Amino acid sequence: MEWISFFEKRPKHGQKIFYYGEPIGVWYGEYRYVPEDLCSPHLILSLECAGIVDRMDAPWWQPDEGQEKPQPPSEDYPPDYPWST
Repeated sequence: MEWISFFEKRPKHGQKIFYYGEPIGVWYGEYRYVPEDLCSPHLILSLECAGIVDRMDAPWWQPDEGQEKPQPPSEDYPPDYPWST
């Protein structure tokens, strides 16, 4: 399974996913689109611990299709990551 950039394509609301961010590693969770959230409408709720991140913290994802927890992607950040200048 390939890693997908959150900035190229996002999961469906409620979809179970694996997600990765350089400072946090690979985790399993559920994507939530919450447009009324003033900080970030793109939230990922961990199903492994009590934690929430957004797509800036975890810019890579892949759908849960029954596979084992994947290895991290080869790049920490996707090429379309919106770096601030």
